[in-house]
Parts: sequence; structure tokens; C-alpha cells
Amino acid sequence: MKKKASWALVVIWGIACLCGSCGCREQERVALLALNATLNPRYWVDAGGSYFNCCSWEGVECNPTTGRVTHLMLSSLRYYHFDLKTWYLNASLLLPFEELKSLDLYGTYLGGWIAPEDFHNFSKLEQLILDHSSFNTSIGILSNLGPPSLRLLSSSNTGLSGNLSDHSLCNLGKLEELDLSFNGIIGGLPTCWRNMSSIRILNLEDNEFTDSVVSSPLTSLTSLEFLSISGNHFDIPSSLGPLANHSRLKVLILDETKLTIDTKVASLIPTFQLKVLSMSNSSSRGFKLTSLGFLNHQYDLRILDLSSNDIPGPFPTWLLENNTKLEMLFMENNLFTTLEVPSMTLFNLWVMDISNNSMRGELTTEFCANVPNLISLNLSANRFEGNIPSELDLSSNNFSGGLPIQLLDSTLNVLNVAYNKLQGEIVLSDHTMNPGLSYLWYLRLDHNLFTGSLSFLSSLVHLLVLDASNNIFIGKLPKLIGNMSSLLILSKNQLDGLIPQELCNLGELGYLDLSDNNLSGPLPFFISKSMRHIHLNRNKLNGTLMHALSNSSCLVTLDLSENEFSGRIPYWLGNLSQLSILSLKGNSFYGTFPEQLCRLKSLSMIDLSENNLFGPLPSCLGPMNLSKDYTGKVTSSLYMEGQISGRSPWSYVRTIKSHTEFVFYHEKREKEFQAPHTVGFTTKGRFDSYKGYALLKMVQLDLSCNQFSGEIPSKIAIIQEMLGLNLSHNKLTGRIPMSLSSLTNIESIDLSYNNLIGSIPEELTQLNSLEVFNVSYNDLSGAIPNKYQFGAFDESSYYGNHLLCGLPLSKKCLTTINVNCSVTKSCATTKEDGFIDEETFYISFGVSYTMVGLVIPIVLFINPQW
Repeated sequence: MKKKASWALVVIWGIACLCGSCGCREQERVALLALNATLNPRYWVDAGGSYFNCCSWEGVECNPTTGRVTHLMLSSLRYYHFDLKTWYLNASLLLPFEELKSLDLYGTYLGGWIAPEDFHNFSKLEQLILDHSSFNTSIGILSNLGPPSLRLLSSSNTGLSGNLSDHSLCNLGKLEELDLSFNGIIGGLPTCWRNMSSIRILNLEDNEFTDSVVSSPLTSLTSLEFLSISGNHFDIPSSLGPLANHSRLKVLILDETKLTIDTKVASLIPTFQLKVLSMSNSSSRGFKLTSLGFLNHQYDLRILDLSSNDIPGPFPTWLLENNTKLEMLFMENNLFTTLEVPSMTLFNLWVMDISNNSMRGELTTEFCANVPNLISLNLSANRFEGNIPSELDLSSNNFSGGLPIQLLDSTLNVLNVAYNKLQGEIVLSDHTMNPGLSYLWYLRLDHNLFTGSLSFLSSLVHLLVLDASNNIFIGKLPKLIGNMSSLLILSKNQLDGLIPQELCNLGELGYLDLSDNNLSGPLPFFISKSMRHIHLNRNKLNGTLMHALSNSSCLVTLDLSENEFSGRIPYWLGNLSQLSILSLKGNSFYGTFPEQLCRLKSLSMIDLSENNLFGPLPSCLGPMNLSKDYTGKVTSSLYMEGQISGRSPWSYVRTIKSHTEFVFYHEKREKEFQAPHTVGFTTKGRFDSYKGYALLKMVQLDLSCNQFSGEIPSKIAIIQEMLGLNLSHNKLTGRIPMSLSSLTNIESIDLSYNNLIGSIPEELTQLNSLEVFNVSYNDLSGAIPNKYQFGAFDESSYYGNHLLCGLPLSKKCLTTINVNCSVTKSCATTKEDGFIDEETFYISFGVSYTMVGLVIPIVLFINPQW
């Protein structure tokens, strides 16, 4: 009997397999294939699954016993085939999925549903994720959505707008997590939400809600563990009295809300113990911490953010002493005046930002000893004085004295002491520091008075980012400077000697600035293909470029100006397809204009001035214009993602939906890692430095101080975005091309010290942005245009042209023909030929008068009969 029973089970199992219970049900597979027009499920099959078993498809999970589909993760699949086009889901196609528990449509650009009432048939659906859809409609689209079984509804950043109706989502009695963040919902919260007794996670961040927390349903949601109402217009008492009974509350985010100072219940003791509290940038600035009475009863905080509130008084050291598990503290942009020493050691604190306050005095060694595990401490933009104690990271203060060597041997990842008055040598002895022990990967010593050599850098083997510019460092560059996989800035020091080949062998180095030193010798061969910005200007480098940078295919900026390079400009520059800024000014390059530069379609600045280039200007200059595809490349973001990442508030609560975003420290640190990208250019009669985003629109061409000859090609005006054109001090001939009038954004034109002839085109008066115009010392003639901004140029713009007349010169034109004609070449020619200057007129009149006076007596003498 037992054997027969066993065989019966085997037969039943086989029949079940044939019917599909070992794989997905046929009707469910057919339903998925019916979505082919909108989601293209072949993508899932191509991932390695069986065409006949949809349970093996990517994004599909099934019950291993019944073979029924339980989870559909369709997120982002549509993007791969249909880009960003909005689509509508026919909910009836999902009816075969009777055991569906989770439907994830994240990032599919869903615009809505067909037959949304069919969602009520999914009696087992627990999770519905619609984030990053494209509803762009009123909140009513959610009114009929979701069966009562839903535990998670997430509709973040979906374009929802309008008011929540009195019955919105009221049928979702089992809801535990609701996310409506980053939409445009207005008005108050529905009264029926008071009945959501199971809700634990509520995220309403960045909407336009206008409600008072005192009278809102939030007071009844005592099961809340996570609440974010930041970026709205909620009004909440500073005592948090309406939330005092929320004993399960762990994360509370109230950024950019209005605090009503509530002194009557300041002593109210809340039942919650928060792990994360963020109340930054309140609209009620200037309140005192005493008005946040609930803080006196918090002992388990891990993340605290009270930044940008203009809070006055001494720094609240008691907050640190009460919360010994505190990990991240943000108190920047307030009005704290003094910093006291905590009475205990805070072993868990690893991020502390109290920058941009008004704190004075000295920092003591005791303070440092009580925060031993800090990775980052930002006390910048305060008024601290005296010597720097060990193990601190400071910038933009008035510290003086030397740099404590212990700082380089601490657990700090980031050390920033820039913009102080620190001085002296940095010397590491064998007993001071063991090579390789330092954790530093980001070091800023710039804008101080440090002296001595840079030999200490060889011990900082984990260093990725270094800025030691604007000091008085001397000697040679060390051969080993950490890993340097991002940035190295040593500009404006007194370094000399050769650039070591070892430095150029750093394969991941992306930004190198050694400008304004005394470096000499040839340029080594750069191995790095990641190099994007090179600044070696104002040194004594020499020799030819050969193939030094031919391997740097990602190069965006190359500044070798004011060195002693010679030879021809190398052909391989034309292969650097991403090159946007090229400055070879002030060297001894010779030969004709390098035609290979015409292949570079992304150039926004070319400076070849002060060299020995000759021959005609190429007509291929025209196609070189600033491409929109390259505008982002002239700035350098040095934020090292993943090196230091913040703890997410979501990590302190249990959630159904996974959250991977790093909200606090990730965002706050990013602004500090921007490269100080600067490029110099001579325009408007002076040398300017362009920094950061100013480079996005800068289009400059400077070929001055060479031996170029021939005419100025008319196609040069095709560079529509040009702001500065300098062709001065050459041997150019011919007329000024009238096509320059099409450079509508031009601010500076310098054509001085050439051999140009003819008149100044009247059409140039149309250049409304022109601030500098110099055509001095040419052979121009005719009347000077005096309309619009040309009336503001002084006589120095026209010196050395003996046949020019009219204001601002003292030489007057005899006549001026005012012809009402369109601005054309014929009109300009009429004006050029229709006058004679005053001096020539009087000389001609005198000579003619004298000749007539002599001829008449002679004729009368010969023929008296007249």
C-alpha cells in the first residue's frame, strides 16, 4: 500500500508539472506576452530564462509550490526600448495574476491606467511602486487605486498635483508605508487618514501641503516610525507637542517648515526617542534652542541637523553629552559664539560640521581628544585663533603657527586647512609617522605660508586629492605622491627641477596643475588616458612636445603658456577630440597655423599668441565652435563618490521598499569637492582669469604677436559665439571683413599693428556687446563710424592711421554724405568715396588758386585781344 501511495504522489506531481505548477501558468505567460507592445518582455527572456517558463524571466517571481506569479518588477524595462515616452497600462491585462503580491513600475514613465477599477480584483496585492512615473495630473488618479490589502504604496516624483480629496486612499486600512514625496500636492491631509492605524512610514517631502500639525490627522498616527514633512508649508509647534505620544517615532524630518515657538509646553516630555532629527532651514529663523524643549529628553540621536537656522548663543555641547551614540552632527550656518569641550569622549561621532558661525577663541587639545574617531570636521568660516591642535580639519579661519604632524597620522580621511596663516616646514621623521599608516585621501594646504620641501607627501600613500597651491614650497617634486587618482594642484610655489616621469605614470590622474613654478626640462610622456585638465603654464619647460600627450585622448584643457617650448605645434593635437581649451601662448613654436586643429569641433578657446607662427590664417577656422555637447567638460567635479558616504535615515527603520539613497553627508560634502578650474586670457585690454562656469560660454581666439600674413578670412565670423578676437601684431593685409558684424556676442576685437587698408565697415556698429575695439597702427582710411557704442571708443583705438578722420580724432572730415540706405557694401563704399579730409581740401584749394592766378596773366600777355 505504501508503494502504491508513493507512486500515486509521483503521478500527481507529474500531472501538476504538466499543468504548469512547476513553472508559470500558461494564462500568466500569455498575459505577460500581451504586454509586449509596451514593455517588451523579450528583454527578460534574453536574460537567460526559458521562453515557456515565465517564472525564469527577469523581473518575475513565482510561488514555488503553485507556480503562480507573485512579484512583477517591471521597473525601468520600458526605458531600454521606448526611451522617455509616456504610456498607459491596461489593468485588465494583469487579471490572470490572481496571487500577485507586488507590482513594481518604478521608472517606467507610466502616465495612467486603462480600466483602473480592475485593481480592486487583486485581493492579495500588498506592494504597488509607481515612483518616477509621468502622471502629470491631479491626485485623483490615485483615488480608485489599490485594493484594501495594500501595505505599501509609493508614488514619489510622479507629477501629481492638486488637492487630496476627503476620501483619498481612505480604503487602505492596512497601509504601512506611504510615499507621496516630490510632487505638487496642495491643501491639507484627509481627515480619514486618522484611521490609518497601521501606518509606520509616511513621506510627504517636497509638496505644497498647507496644514497645521496640531489639527491634522498626524496627531492620531501613533504607529509612525518615520515621518518627513519637509519642504511643505506645515506649521508645527517647537515643542512637538502634537507628536508627544508617538512612542515609536525614530526618524523625524522637518526641514524648511514653520516652527511656532511654544513656550507653554516647553517642558512637555515626549514619549519618543529619536534616532534621526532634521530641522534645518526653518522659516522661523533666530529661535533659541531652549524653545526646543523636547531636545532635553533625547538620548539616542544618531543624526542631528539643525543647520541654517541662525540659532544664537553658545554651542550646545550638552546635546553631544546627552547623545553619546551620535554619529553625524550638522550645525552650520547658525550664530553660535563659543565652543565648549564635551565632558566625555564621543567615540561614535565621525562627521561634524559647525562651519559658518561666529565662534571665537582657541581650540583646545581636550576637545580633540574627546572626538577621536572623526573622519571629517568642518569648522571653516569662523573666527578661531591661535595654534591648531592635533587631529582637526579646519579652513578659512585665522590660524597661525605650524601644522601639527599628528594631523597627518590620524584617522581623518579629509584634512582641509586652506586659507589660513599657517607657516613653517612639514617634516615627517621616522618616529613621527609610519609610512602607509595615514588614512588621508583628501588634503588641502593651499593659501597658507608653508615652506620647505614636499618630501612628506611620499608617506601619504592613500592620497587621492591634493591641493598645496599658493604657498612657498621649494625643491623638486617627489617621485611618489600617493595614488593621486583624481587631482594634484601645486601651483604658485617655488618648485624647480624636472617633472618626474613617475608622476606622469599615474594612470588614473585626471587633473594636474603645476603652473607658476620654476620647473624646467622637457615634458615627459603622459600615460594616463583619464587626464582631462593640464595646467603647466608659467614655468621654464623647454624642448619640443613630441608625443608627450598623444595618449591623453580625454584631454579637455591644455595650458602650456609662457614656457620655453619650441618646434612645430604637434599634429596629434588634432586627435584630442574632446579638447576645449588650448593655450600655447608665450613660447617659441614656429611654422604655419596647424591645420589639424580644424578637426577639433569642441574648441572654445585658442591662444597661440606670442610665438613665431607665420603664413596665412586658415579658412578652416569657421567650423571650430563651442559645441553644446562639450560645455560640461570645462568644469571639474572632484567629488569622490563612495569615498565617504552618509548614513541614510532609512537605515534606522524597518521598511518594505528598499532605500539606497544617501541623504545627508553625501549631499553636504559634494559642494566642497569642486576643482578650482581657472584659465587666463587677454581681452578687453587686460589679462583676465576665467573660473568655473564662466568658461561654459567663453569663446576666445588669440593669434596675436606672430608673423601671420594675408587677408583675414571672412569665414572667421562663422564662430557665432565668439567673445574675444585678437589678431594684433601680425602682418595681415586687405580690408576688415564686414562679416565680423555677424559676431553678435563679441566683446573685444583687436586688429592693431597690422597692414590693413580701406575703411572701417559701418556694419560693425551693430555689435551691441562690443566694449573694446582697437585698429590702431594700420593703413585704414575714411570716416570713423560714430553710432552707438562706437561713440564711446577713444582716440587710442585709431592711432597710427593717417587717413582716418572724424571723432574721436582731432582730424575732421571735410564732408559726410548721409545717405538713407540699407547697411550694405555699396552704402559703405559711397561713404568712403564721398568726402575729402579738411587738410587735403585746403592744400588742393591753395594750389589751384595759385595756378589760376598765374595762368590768367600769362594768357592775357600772349593774347591781349582777350
